[in-house]
Amino acid sequence: MKALSILIPVFNWDSSQLIKDLHFQGLELGIPYEIIITDDCSTDRLVMERNREQAVSLENCRFFALEHNLGRAAIRNFLADQSKYDKLLFMDCDAAVRDSQFLKRYVDAADKAQVVCGGAIHSDEIPQKGVELRWVYEKNADKERSAEFRSRNPYARFTPFSFLIDKEVFMQIRFDESYSGYGYEDVQFGSELEKRGVSILHIDNQLIHLGLEKSDAYLEKTRQAVVNAFEHREMIADSSLLLTHYNRVARFRMKWLFRFIWKVFGKKMEKNLLGSTPNLRIFSLYKLCYICIL
Repeated sequence: MKALSILIPVFNWDSSQLIKDLHFQGLELGIPYEIIITDDCSTDRLVMERNREQAVSLENCRFFALEHNLGRAAIRNFLADQSKYDKLLFMDCDAAVRDSQFLKRYVDAADKAQVVCGGAIHSDEIPQKGVELRWVYEKNADKERSAEFRSRNPYARFTPFSFLIDKEVFMQIRFDESYSGYGYEDVQFGSELEKRGVSILHIDNQLIHLGLEKSDAYLEKTRQAVVNAFEHREMIADSSLLLTHYNRVARFRMKWLFRFIWKVFGKKMEKNLLGSTPNLRIFSLYKLCYICIL
């Protein structure tokens, strides 16, 4: 591995500690590296300034503040365009490193595949009241986030939360900017990796995910994601469990049933999902009903 570009899109999140930790680890690598932080038009100006001050105070760091929000796909493409090294390490801003070896593990694995995914993990304790839906969903998903489990279906388990990729490969694929809002641009990207035969390796190098939204905000993001899945269903049908279920329902002409369930029980489902003990089976039914009314 010759050199490393660490790319972090930021929106309304204080990433100053993450930037500081990565800079310290970068100094230990013994290779050229850079950290590029791009603020995607945050509405919290104090947080934006805190991130900027931390970034510009450190060598090998650059900071961009965008005047218009680009969104999850376009901002990652923007970051890649600003990078100058042959390996790109993308990570989300609302994260913390688990130990001082995070970057080294990626560097050690960099030449073993064109894409290396480190994964994510969440706290065993709910961080605050009101985020129960996201926390319950993520903690349940953590059971299937070991490198061994992800490797069983490596492309479907791709996530942009933390991954290393050859710059040449990324520039050929890039994130599809037709995805607006939240959700499924990662599924599309993983599908493209598979179609092109790009080698992918999953390792246990999880970042700690800190940024759990309030349940009502996460439910809104979920509806956005379902819309994205529906609008791109022809491209990602083979890579989405939700679309697999939807296509089965459509094939047997049963969409009317799930529209009926939505009409009669939609508010009751939302009451459960926004409560203190959300049920994940209800969450799955909610998403299936919602896609059937689109």
